[in-house]
Amino acid sequence: MKKDRSFQRGQGFVEYALVIVLVAVVAILVLQIFGISLKDVFCASMQAIGAQPAACSSSLFQDDFTDLSQWTVIKGKWTNKNGQLCGGPGEGQLFAAIDATDYEVVLSGAKLDKGDGYGLFFRSTNFQKVSGYNFQYDKGAGGYLFREWYQGSEFSPHVSVRKTNYDYYSQPHDIKVVVQGSTYTAFVDGQQVYTVTDSTYSTGGIGLRTWDATEVCFDSIQVNPLP
Repeated sequence: MKKDRSFQRGQGFVEYALVIVLVAVVAILVLQIFGISLKDVFCASMQAIGAQPAACSSSLFQDDFTDLSQWTVIKGKWTNKNGQLCGGPGEGQLFAAIDATDYEVVLSGAKLDKGDGYGLFFRSTNFQKVSGYNFQYDKGAGGYLFREWYQGSEFSPHVSVRKTNYDYYSQPHDIKVVVQGSTYTAFVDGQQVYTVTDSTYSTGGIGLRTWDATEVCFDSIQVNPLP
C-alpha cells in the first residue's frame, strides 16, 4: 500500500515544532534556574546589534521632550522648539511624579539664553503648591544654590556656591543631582559642586522652574535608580 507523502511531511513538521517548543521550554527553565530573565536576554541581544528598545531601559523616568505628556504644567510658558523643551520668560513650573525614594536626576543640554537662571526640583510633592528641594543654576545669585520649598514658597539657600568670572550663557550644561537618604550631591558637567544634608523630605517627584526674564532650553531628562 502506497503511503501518503503529504501526510508524512505534515507529520514531520508537527514533530519539528514539538521539538522546538520542548527546547524552548527547557531553555526557559534553565534561565530561570540561573536567575536570568527573558527580558535580559532580549535586551542584551538588541544592545549587541546597537538597538535600545524602550522596554530595555532601566530608567525610572526619561523624556526627550517631544511633547509634555509626562508632565504636569503648573504655570509658565513651556514649548517644544527644535526637539528641546524651552521655558520662560516669567515664573514657570512643571513636574513629573517619580515612584522612588533614592535616585539620580540627569538634566542634559541645559542652555540659559536670557535671565537669571533655572531650577531643577527633586523629592517634590503637592505640585500645585510645591514642597521639596531645588537645585538652582542662578546667575542672579552668582552661582549654584540648594533651596528648600514649602507649600509654594522658597526658603533662603541651604548652600550657595559662588562662581566668579563665569559665562552663564554661552554653553549648554549637563546637571546631575544624586538623591540618596538625606544627602544630595549636585554636579555640573561631571564636576561635583556641592553636597548637602537635610532630612525634611524623603520622597517625591522632579520638576523644572523658570523665573523673571529667564529663557532656557533643555535637551532631555532622565531619572535613574541608584546602584
